[in-house]
Amino acid sequence: MGVDGFMLLVKRLSFSKEETKTMLNDLDGYVWAVLDVKKGILAAGDEYVGNMKNALLKQKCSIYDIFGVGFDLATGEIDFFSPANKKLADRTSTREVPREKRERVETLVKYFFGELPVFKLESKRPRYSKRV
Repeated sequence: MGVDGFMLLVKRLSFSKEETKTMLNDLDGYVWAVLDVKKGILAAGDEYVGNMKNALLKQKCSIYDIFGVGFDLATGEIDFFSPANKKLADRTSTREVPREKRERVETLVKYFFGELPVFKLESKRPRYSKRV
């Protein structure tokens, strides 16, 4: 349990159906997550991004490999803006996940939350190439 009564989970493997269901009940349709893009670790289940960021730092993650996102459980839309993305030692950083890290972040979110119906539907859609 997190300090605020939420179930804070730090994982290297995808969430089980039970863990996903608990988070859905606790977080009211929107999940914040903080990821280490290098080690492939994710913290989620808390409403405070700072708690999740600290949990990853305790796992010896580098602050420069940690990025935060939010996503809507109904649509699967990933929001790449989070306070976890601001690196105090780097004055050029912003609250937005850098473009070069987005694909990795999105891949990890879909891996960890693959049990969510919105991500299962997406993976079953046929992929068509765009004709120019």
